Amino acid sequence: MATDPTRVTPAPRWGHRAWMAWVALAALAARIGFFTVSGAPAPKHLEYSVIAEHLNAGQGFVFEQYGAPYRAWKEPLYILWLAGVGRMPGAHDAIALAVQWLLGVAVALGIARLAERLYRDSRRGLIAGLLAAVNPFLVYYDTRLLHPLSLDTALFVAVVAAHLSAIDRCFEGMIGRTAQAGLVTGLALWERATLASSGLAMWLVALIAGPKNRRPVILPAIVMWIGIAGLVIAPWFWRNYQLFGRVIYTTDSAHVFWLGNNPWSNGTYSDARGERVIALADPAFAQRIAGASELVQYDRFRDAARAFVREHPLRFAQLCLTRLLAFVWFSPNAGIEYTPRQQQLYRGGYALLLVWGIMGWLLWWARSGPEDRLVGGLLLASVGGLALTHSLIAINLKHRVPLELILGIFAAEAIVRLIGGHHKTPTT
Repeated sequence: MATDPTRVTPAPRWGHRAWMAWVALAALAARIGFFTVSGAPAPKHLEYSVIAEHLNAGQGFVFEQYGAPYRAWKEPLYILWLAGVGRMPGAHDAIALAVQWLLGVAVALGIARLAERLYRDSRRGLIAGLLAAVNPFLVYYDTRLLHPLSLDTALFVAVVAAHLSAIDRCFEGMIGRTAQAGLVTGLALWERATLASSGLAMWLVALIAGPKNRRPVILPAIVMWIGIAGLVIAPWFWRNYQLFGRVIYTTDSAHVFWLGNNPWSNGTYSDARGERVIALADPAFAQRIAGASELVQYDRFRDAARAFVREHPLRFAQLCLTRLLAFVWFSPNAGIEYTPRQQQLYRGGYALLLVWGIMGWLLWWARSGPEDRLVGGLLLASVGGLALTHSLIAINLKHRVPLELILGIFAAEAIVRLIGGHHKTPTT
């Protein structure tokens, strides 16, 4: 039987991976160090905590926005978990932070494993894992806020890993890993809808990059994982249908779409000074929103955003390009919540990561064969799907954490080559 040139070959199982312990220790050390240096403050409670408190008080999954009680404001996974923590005895904030730290460790280990798989090299895996371990967004959010950023990111890594494995097994005609990818994606949909775009983009790249005779295998696999993911998230849709009489994912989704697409928008939630878009809007429109019911607000935000796209297509295209650039560089309101010193450190570190990532990709591409290039293309597709999704709706800078992690994987190649490493150094 002829060898499929696009088949993703699993990385060899090389001995013990003691170096993974260094990645885990680095992730913990970064969080403990930042937590200590910042004075061990109590974490800031956000909207998620408010809904969790309402749940525990018997008031339901409720959050007030623009004068209306929202019953499907956001995806529920993190909020339900936070409510569960609130019912435990002991220090609730400490428990929540500890789990966030563990999720940050899991992210770093997952990225290290993805890098090892791409390069078949533990040294590059170690470097990619260390870069993920000290990612400033994750470290800051894990230590200063009760926020699902690490959960979102861990699910992103899980989606990427599951789809890499599913695409590999799909070429072999096996369906078990495709079903697993569907289950992981369905779980991710309980937390963040945009993560589905990562999996879809990866399958589309596999479809385009693979030979034509493999397309009949890939197309049913795409249908299969989408179907399974849909079944996993179906209870949430059914719950919302029972509440609203229509199929709705979250009632805040129309608001988010409007935030990025209206006459006063710069593509994100606020202007460069931090003034929120609703405060900049036409007072007549803001008055139509304030005090209206949850569904009426949903409809009015949706209709206003659609009208803007329809009536101002060039401005919409400009905003899409602005958001796409912001995903790779910086949004107009980047850094307004941080100190000047924190901004300088982050901007400088990210610029260096971006340069190393691009350089590493060029070096890796020049020496790679078809199998490795397909794996690398799938990794890029995972963040490309996110970038395209956010280019159509709205962007906050934290949304590009997955890009920083994938850049770290390719930056590992540049760093190893810079210090004189060989092309491949298998673990022994």
